[in-house]
Amino acid sequence: MDKVKFKQMILIITYGIVLFISLTNFSTIIGILDKVHKIALPVIYGFVLAYLLNIPYKGFRKRVFYGIENKGVTGKKAASALSIISTYLLAILTGAILIRYILPQLIDSIGQLIENVPIYVTTVETWVLKLDEAIGLQEMIDWYDSDFLRNLPDRINGLISKWLPYVGNYLLGLTSGLYNWIIGLIISVYFLYGKDVLMGQMSRFSEALCPDRHYSRFMEITNRANGIFNKFITGNVIDSLIIGIICFLGMTIMDMPYVLLISLIIGVTNLIPIFGPFIGAVPGIFLILIVDPIKALTFLIFIIALQQFDGNILKPKILGNTVGLPGMWVLISIIVGAGMFGLPGMLLGVPTFALGYSLVREWVDQRLKSKKSTNRLSENESSTL
Repeated sequence: MDKVKFKQMILIITYGIVLFISLTNFSTIIGILDKVHKIALPVIYGFVLAYLLNIPYKGFRKRVFYGIENKGVTGKKAASALSIISTYLLAILTGAILIRYILPQLIDSIGQLIENVPIYVTTVETWVLKLDEAIGLQEMIDWYDSDFLRNLPDRINGLISKWLPYVGNYLLGLTSGLYNWIIGLIISVYFLYGKDVLMGQMSRFSEALCPDRHYSRFMEITNRANGIFNKFITGNVIDSLIIGIICFLGMTIMDMPYVLLISLIIGVTNLIPIFGPFIGAVPGIFLILIVDPIKALTFLIFIIALQQFDGNILKPKILGNTVGLPGMWVLISIIVGAGMFGLPGMLLGVPTFALGYSLVREWVDQRLKSKKSTNRLSENESSTL
């Protein structure tokens, strides 16, 4: 037995032993991974913040402090420090504007909504009575469950007692999540400041780890992934901001209720491709419907027109062919991403699939070219014979 076959056999045996141990101690491994995930959460948040803030950071460094950048090593460090300071000042200023002008109006809208709950309940009861007169709703309820109305308070109390612990755990999760985001914000500063050194170290590590024939391809895929995610995130944020502003202006002109609250919902949910506009429109229509059904119908027509404008004119202008995915694969990427990772999967499933789609398409093209060239050679050989 030669050395190569002996090494391959040792590797196969080792992989088999590791797989067997992993499967027999699966719950223990999951528990360890969960602890590692909780410990690593601030680092993950820091990386996400640094990646998002890297977009304005590059803008400051290349367009504002480019003169300092060209003055040697000291100039690069100074440009990096000034760009980081400017980036976080911009983020703080944006947060201050949101807190100063938008948050109070948002709180007022939510407070008004809570205050009007008794009025809305009365309105819904009136609708139910009219519906009962029209189609015999009470008879339908009695046919379904004769004790439905009698046991309704007990059922509501049961639901509240059932879901209250989950709400408490969710609020506690928000508290720990806020702590992780604060630590992540601090870590993001170090990520941004040491970005050049970190990228150099990762490049050297990749070059040492990858075979020479695969290193250039690996770096090409990495750069392509960064470009796709960068353009997709930037374009989506700009597009959603514009849609939110247009929605706010349109609702203000039409004198609709809860303008800021609904516009914010429309703008945020618009980040989700395809399903986002529908997800954002439903609560808006419901809130307006309780106040004024005619305005709810007007809002529905306005949202349909707005989303047609976004999908056919605005978004293609901003994003262009950044994603490069056919509509069917966009839909599949959102469904799969949501099923596996929830909301983050819905947001990032499209660029992830776009990267995989481009790589598979290149591989297929290369295979077809090689097959065609092989067929031509065989045809030439047969013709010479």
